[in-house]
Amino acid sequence: MMINKITVLTLSLSISAFCAKAQKLEYGLKISGGFAYQQISNKDILSTGSVKTFNIRGIAQMPIGKQYWIEGGVGYVGKGSVVSIDALTTTTLLNYGELTVSALRKLTFTNIGVFYLGVGPYLAMGLNGTLDYETPGSDTKDKLLFGKDNDVMKFDAGLYFTTGFEFRNRVTFNIGYALGLNNIASDPQRGSGTTVVKNREFLIGLGYRFR
Repeated sequence: MMINKITVLTLSLSISAFCAKAQKLEYGLKISGGFAYQQISNKDILSTGSVKTFNIRGIAQMPIGKQYWIEGGVGYVGKGSVVSIDALTTTTLLNYGELTVSALRKLTFTNIGVFYLGVGPYLAMGLNGTLDYETPGSDTKDKLLFGKDNDVMKFDAGLYFTTGFEFRNRVTFNIGYALGLNNIASDPQRGSGTTVVKNREFLIGLGYRFR
């Protein structure tokens, strides 16, 4: 009986603590654009380039200490690259559903807002994409397929670095960099000489905190 009372009391205190923290949650939306490229290992590559990207993500922030916060994000993000081998130029556009978790440090230097820095892991799942093959005499576009036996691996993971400024009126200015650590080269790519493909992306945009 005593154990049951202690268990109920513990659960009650845990729920109360969680609710107290939840009351401090702040929600927001971030929209950004930028460019993406890929680290690719293939001795036959003549040149590589970047593609323009668009990202949108919902975020939630919770304080974990003085000037320290945890930010979780869920978004739709674009990545890809341009690669030239001989007379063939391939433009790869990848769209992912992405989860991010970042530890933030917020610093107040002025009364107009707060400057922040953050870093944390991200995990992304491929949703859709396209492959554009261009030669001097042709231009063909195909639907990209995710999977070990297809065009690229379905899952990506890495580190997400973020910084920016949160104004007192809840508008935010955001800069981000995604460093892919997972090799997304599929078996067909490896068989054709592309042993490593890792995503990279630089972003800049605006956001708004609703609470």
